[in-house]
Parts: sequence; structure tokens; C-alpha cells
Amino acid sequence: MCQKIIIFNIFILFFVACKEKNDNFVFSNGKQQTVLSLIKTNDSVYDLKADVFCADSLVSSDKWRIHYPVYHFECEDINNDGVPEIAVGVIKHTRYDSISRKRLFIFKLYEGKYIRPLWLGSRVSYPLVDFRIVGKSGDKYFRTIEQNGENSFVVAEYRLDAFGLKWLRYVQENIDSKTAKKLFNK
Repeated sequence: MCQKIIIFNIFILFFVACKEKNDNFVFSNGKQQTVLSLIKTNDSVYDLKADVFCADSLVSSDKWRIHYPVYHFECEDINNDGVPEIAVGVIKHTRYDSISRKRLFIFKLYEGKYIRPLWLGSRVSYPLVDFRIVGKSGDKYFRTIEQNGENSFVVAEYRLDAFGLKWLRYVQENIDSKTAKKLFNK
């Protein structure tokens, strides 16, 4: 009975969080459940957290501190290995770009429970506006909106590769923001 209540509460937490803030994701793998969360400490410090449950017990917990403002957070099994990857959109400058811009960080769950960086991307083809994970199971990829001019945008697609993102195609180039948002959300 206790196990059912805890699992039910986790799913309620997942439903409410995804509906309102989209800052918790739950993944099940047989008897094991992983809850991935993004917890805001202040405007520029977030904790990425992985809690692994087996039956009604917390088996492990891991945390990775992100010292940048976060604008987007998604989790999906992108590389089809049965373990979700964690995509976090941060705002930061880099050694080669002194302007604080939107960047994409990708983390993996090493051994299914430890959060480790997979790619701490400095940029994509053009300055990033937004990203999302799209595709069907077994064929997931990133779709982005990027700004390639003052009022000009592209919608692009990238696949997670052995090292970072591999450009697949431009869905459409040199478009206005309204058209870009429509294509981005398709």
C-alpha cells in the first residue's frame, strides 16, 4: 500500500510540475524510477537533481549545480539507450564570445544515476533563440530557432552525436520570427 501511494504521489508531482513549470520529469525502467528535477536556488544558480527510486525507497540521489540563468529544461532518451539525456538552456558568455547568449548544455545519467556533462555547448550555427526535442521514439533530435540577422531567423535540426550536436538540416532559412515559431512548434 505504501509503495502505491508513493508512486502515485510521484506521478501527481510529475503531472503538476510538467503542466505548470515543466521542471520535473519521471522515467521508469522496470522496477526503477528516476525523477529529474531543476531546482532554482536564485536567479543564476540552479540544481539539476536525479533521484532514483526502487519500490518505495530512494536508492540514490545526485546533483549538478548550474551557475547560470536557465531558460529551458527538457529530458528525453535522445540516443535510444534507455536512459534519458538532460537538455538545459542556459544564458552565459564563453571564452570566445563575450556576449551572454542562450546556450545548450546536455547531460547524461552515468550508470543511470550520476549526472555528468555530455556537451556544454558554446553555440550552434547562429545565436540560439530556443530549442526543443522532437521526433518519435528511437529517432529524436533537437529543433532550434536561431537568429541569422537583425530580423531574420532559421529553424534548424541537430542530432546528438558522439561529441556534441551534428547539424542535420535547415528546415527554413531567412524567415521572420512568426514563421520561425510556427515551424519550430510543428
